[in-house]
Amino acid sequence: MDFAYPETHGDIQNLANQIFSDHCAPDRLKKLEAKGPYLDSELWGKVVESGLHAASLPESAGGMGLDFAASMMVVEALGQAVVNVPLVPSIISTALPLATLDVAEAKKAVEQAAAGDILTTAHIEPGNEDPLNPSTTVSNGQLNGVKHCVPYAAEAKWMLVSAMSGDALWVGLVDTHADGVSIAAQDATTGEPQYEVTFSNAKAHTLATGKAAVALMQKSIAMTTAAYCNMAVGVCTKMTRIACDYTSQRQQFGVAIATFQAVAHRLADCFIDTECLKIITLKATNDISEGDDNAASLSMAKIWCGDALHRISQATQHVHGGAGIDRDYHLWRYCLWAKFLELALGSSRTHLVALADRLQADYLAESAR
Repeated sequence: MDFAYPETHGDIQNLANQIFSDHCAPDRLKKLEAKGPYLDSELWGKVVESGLHAASLPESAGGMGLDFAASMMVVEALGQAVVNVPLVPSIISTALPLATLDVAEAKKAVEQAAAGDILTTAHIEPGNEDPLNPSTTVSNGQLNGVKHCVPYAAEAKWMLVSAMSGDALWVGLVDTHADGVSIAAQDATTGEPQYEVTFSNAKAHTLATGKAAVALMQKSIAMTTAAYCNMAVGVCTKMTRIACDYTSQRQQFGVAIATFQAVAHRLADCFIDTECLKIITLKATNDISEGDDNAASLSMAKIWCGDALHRISQATQHVHGGAGIDRDYHLWRYCLWAKFLELALGSSRTHLVALADRLQADYLAESAR
């Protein structure tokens, strides 16, 4: 099996690495963070200007028309920079799923996303992390309910929302500035702007109901999960690199601590974890590119995502001693994003249980034949 991406994808990743690295200097990020949760508008403008955000959007909407994996190259580069831009919520969670629909409102929203406008998706509710079984309701085009931890809701133009219409799942678009939409800021450890959104008879544009709504929301969940795993590859790569650089320079007893066997073994384990995560994430990304939004590889990747992030975050902090949590240093940002990515859209345990149930069901179905 050839694990290499086309040359175009490599060019995209190189350009993304260059743009993000130019804007992720610790001093610059510290100034942005001093104001609280932030959207890096300057960087987002550079990303939009380059067209990288629209790598996988259709050419008819203003994108490059490349496959899903092309956008994952940009997301991995974002993971190495951990700067707050709405690439995942706007493009991966929202615009790409919308691009599969032949609905006027969806097409318009995708074109706006390609032009740089921000979209977002409300995946979870207070006490309910299942977008396929929401407590939010819709009736006669009016939405009622509460969503929370919605990224960039105040900055977004449109929000993709799931709700129940009677006994059927409904998915639609809501203008974030419409009457009946109330947005309140929430604190997130990553510094990413997140909000609680309350709908009170808010006007909504229907995109799909029933099975079509389930398929659309599953696509959004699958693509977002894959994006989190690709971002985790970038975070793990960078945490390991930071630890390697630090231990190569930090001396004890007259030698670099990287030469100590215990330190070298811990960092070798970090490298192995990162490479394993990268391989299974590559498989999940390719499965989604081929249209399989329910691939077992996606659960496997999210299991590795949670476990690898947890182990590497712990190991890199360990070899740094107390320096790792110093906010004048830069490792702490990656560790906070590591914890977010570990738990977002299901922990390793959640996906492990789901994978076990799936394998058992497949086994029983095969045995019954």
